[in-house]
Amino acid sequence: MRLPAASAALFCAALLAACTPDLNWREVQLPPTPLQALLPCKPDEGERPVLLAGLSVRMHMLGCDAAGATFTVAWVEVAEPAQLGAVLGAWQDASLARMGLVSGPDAPAGRAFVPAGAIALPQSVRLAATGRRPDEGGAVSVQAAWFASTRAGKAYAYQAAMYSPRVEPATAENFLAGLHVP
Repeated sequence: MRLPAASAALFCAALLAACTPDLNWREVQLPPTPLQALLPCKPDEGERPVLLAGLSVRMHMLGCDAAGATFTVAWVEVAEPAQLGAVLGAWQDASLARMGLVSGPDAPAGRAFVPAGAIALPQSVRLAATGRRPDEGGAVSVQAAWFASTRAGKAYAYQAAMYSPRVEPATAENFLAGLHVP
């Protein structure tokens, strides 16, 4: 089977990114959610209360640093599945605003992102943007995705993001392609 030149180049770039010694990819489960993620390093865990779309929820996060980038996967449980779209939209706006980017209708454009097993919602998107780090003000590129799932009467909203000083498309693709809801 012959691959077109562009496909072959993308495949090789992804293969090289996956083999970088600084990236030790591993599959991680995010209990009690059904989400499974692929992270390039052993994650730390944390949680805190947040307000999203007028709802008080507890945000749980896994995150780690590898090869000069920070990788995070976060989730919240949403009591009413009908609120998932509003929660995702509010989460996107808050994330962009934190990086000094305009949120709302003038925000960087995203494209549909629905990993295997997730729910197709208009707010399920993936985007790439460059903004400012909230802590030090330096430039940072982000490749992020927001999506949702339901299982056994529970509804979950998720955010997965890779923050780095410069755009790393092959590494971001590997990271985001590793998200799925079995």
